[in-house]
Amino acid sequence: MSSGQTEGELRQDIERTRQQLGETAEALAAKADVKARAKQKANQVKEQAAARANQVKEQAAARAGQAKDQAASGRLSSPSAVAAAAAVVFAGIAVWLWRRP
Repeated sequence: MSSGQTEGELRQDIERTRQQLGETAEALAAKADVKARAKQKANQVKEQAAARANQVKEQAAARAGQAKDQAASGRLSSPSAVAAAAAVVFAGIAVWLWRRP
């Protein structure tokens, strides 16, 4: 107690140090858990892929609707209709593949 601290102050200082040490140990353990971190990253990538697949599906559906409207009005040539239909089929397959377990 040469630093002028009372016994109570020393106890509080020790308790703060223990708490900080515990938090540091928890942080290090979380960083060292490679399996959990890999699983978390895989889930994140899976969610991003599903979101992107859904976006592509919506875009393909919108384009197919436009192509259908144009075909109905007679402004679409036959090769364009085939290309639009192929794009919709491709997008559907891509979404199906992304969502497969």
